[in-house]
Amino acid sequence: MLFYGSSDIVTELECRPLANGEPTERVHLKGGPVLVLSQGAVALYKDAASPDDPLGNGLLALVELDDAHRLAPAGERFVTEHKAGFIGLADGQALLITPAAIVLYANRDDALRNQNARARLNFE
Repeated sequence: MLFYGSSDIVTELECRPLANGEPTERVHLKGGPVLVLSQGAVALYKDAASPDDPLGNGLLALVELDDAHRLAPAGERFVTEHKAGFIGLADGQALLITPAAIVLYANRDDALRNQNARARLNFE
């Protein structure tokens, strides 16, 4: 029996600033979690409402990026492509979503080879 459907983990992309005005792109994932990308950090929240909670309820994982690995958007967008667990970013960096973590790599080739990781959001 063959199953048809999308293997894409990303269900929606949304450009919306945080409550403090910081520009972000929210990457909605299958099952409800939201990955929030900003220039200086990558955060995973349990659902779409959590990034706007002033108390930080719903934050599952956060990694702050050092100056050398900051994300650079193209206009409002950080994400340029996504397929399955791969997310290509406007500045050439890439994210790979695995069952154990979300990992930031310098580029597409590093992500596909799982080498030279720059940052990692581990799932608890």
